[in-house]
Amino acid sequence: MPADENATDPALTGLGPFFSVCREAGPGSWRPLRDLLAPAVLAERVQHVRAALTRLSGVDIERRVAASTMSLGLFARLVSPVLAAGVLGVPLPRPTLDDAWWQPVEQGPWQLALTGPETAPLVADLLTDVLTSLADALAQQYALSRQVLSGNITSAVFGAARMVGIARPDLAPAARAAAEGLLAGPLAGTGELREDFVRSSCCLYYRIPGGGYCGDCVLAAGVPSSP
Repeated sequence: MPADENATDPALTGLGPFFSVCREAGPGSWRPLRDLLAPAVLAERVQHVRAALTRLSGVDIERRVAASTMSLGLFARLVSPVLAAGVLGVPLPRPTLDDAWWQPVEQGPWQLALTGPETAPLVADLLTDVLTSLADALAQQYALSRQVLSGNITSAVFGAARMVGIARPDLAPAARAAAEGLLAGPLAGTGELREDFVRSSCCLYYRIPGGGYCGDCVLAAGVPSSP
């Protein structure tokens, strides 16, 4: 089904494609997030990203660079609706490995469905319920530093807050406050606040020819980085 069909809330859908989620996972290619913990499934998604990056850059991309890049998109897709629902005060099912569903896509944001009972989910719960397990799987399979993966999660949080503020300037202070609260809590040590968030590790995207540095990149900011 299209990503905006059967969406949980029009206020979320109105923020952009990273925020819209479906209420149910109908028949077809929907798969639970838990499937991504299987080495073969995770490898397929990383290879999909690696092949796309190789086509764009014209060179063979390192597997760990592709894995980190894949995680950036996945983490952003999971964090965005949860952070926005909290800021908007709208109910949303709590994402878990078994109640959150995804569909493979050729490009663009992952399609996401949440099928649990509606509640008031927190990004902090998403960390313990979902993101930590996904990060563990990526770290083990692709020799990625947990500091890099934790930084990718925090980048997703601040990216979501920024996107909320662009779509709804009236919500920008609340979205920023939510992100800063996480940085002071469960995501402490993954970066620091200047005028904007600067992470303390590198996502490795600069290793892709023409990739350059991300807006919150520790290397561009000149801060000593974690491996």
